[in-house]
Formats: sequence, structure tokens, C-alpha cells
Amino acid sequence: MKKNGKSAVLLAALALSTQTITLAHASADAVCFILREYEGKIALLEEGVDEPLAVYKTPIDSLYPADAELLREGIRLKNRAEAARLIEDLDLE
Repeated sequence: MKKNGKSAVLLAALALSTQTITLAHASADAVCFILREYEGKIALLEEGVDEPLAVYKTPIDSLYPADAELLREGIRLKNRAEAARLIEDLDLE
């Protein structure tokens, strides 16, 4: 194999490994979360999982009625950062 051929193979392998890492990272970020009422409280759940990641002390009735209604239906969040922002905005404890 020529020297240029080895370089091309190495570059292709490097590009493939970079894509694999990027795809693995993207799939980790693809996890969605649901903030919703759970047994009378507000909970954060991973989409498709029944057991909550966190349950908050803030009573759902202490929130604005529109927010409480959305939480009863469940609010779908794209990632942890979005979930953290909403939890902070709602001032959940």
C-alpha cells in the first residue's frame, strides 16, 4: 500500500470514530423528560420510565392554575437543561 493510501485510511478511520462519538453523545442528549403530577405531587420522570427521578415538595395547588393544569397533563422537556430551567421557573422544592 502506498504512503498516501495509508494516510487516507487513517483519516477515514479518524472521521468514523469522531462520528461515532458524536452520535453516542447525541443519543445521550436525546433522552426526554416529563414534569408532571405524580401521586399528588410534582415529579420529574424520564420519558418511558415509571419511576420518577425526583419528586418535589411544592404542592401542585400552590402553583398558578394554568401551570397546575399543564403539569397534570405532563410537560415534555427535550433535555436536562430545559428541565432544570422549568423547575427553577416554577420554584419547585
